[in-house]
Amino acid sequence: MASLPSFSNDAGTVAISIKNATAIIDKFAYSPDMFLSLLTSTDGVSLERINFNRPSDDKTNWHCASESAGFGTPTYKNSQYSEGVTAEDPVSVSPEVFSPDNDGYNDVLNLNYVFDTPEYIATITIYDANGRLIRELIKSKLLGTSGTFSWDGITDDNEKARIGIYVIYFEVFDVNGNVKHYKKSAVLAGKL
Repeated sequence: MASLPSFSNDAGTVAISIKNATAIIDKFAYSPDMFLSLLTSTDGVSLERINFNRPSDDKTNWHCASESAGFGTPTYKNSQYSEGVTAEDPVSVSPEVFSPDNDGYNDVLNLNYVFDTPEYIATITIYDANGRLIRELIKSKLLGTSGTFSWDGITDDNEKARIGIYVIYFEVFDVNGNVKHYKKSAVLAGKL
């Protein structure tokens, strides 16, 4: 086969077999109810297998590709791939002290996440030490099972944030209404 055909989002069955043979290596039937119900459109959204070691006919082993991955990851590792390992702390920041002075050293704050299941929608907001909203980094974005968002120290007013302590509020929810909140802190440093 020179290239793979496009697949319909409606429903279908995909099978892999040996050429000129009747033996089917793998087979999967999909349907529209497998897409995340919170999406307003499934056009251009791929279903991804969460773990290749789980059976392909297990419908719970499939999920929509993450929005942050462009709703598809052709030729790359699936954005929803998960080994099924639960992290002790699913959200972390690194480095805890960053200096957005473009010197090539700790110029951005990385917000890392690892969840054991897909379907989380995230909102990430950043507050200064006085509790004032400084930056709405991410709003209602479909996540993969793991990933990173970065903050470059720029506020919503398109200005460099002041030197000081910042609180990163990472909130996720799923289609069942389960909500999780994570609060992390970081220091924006600079030369005085």
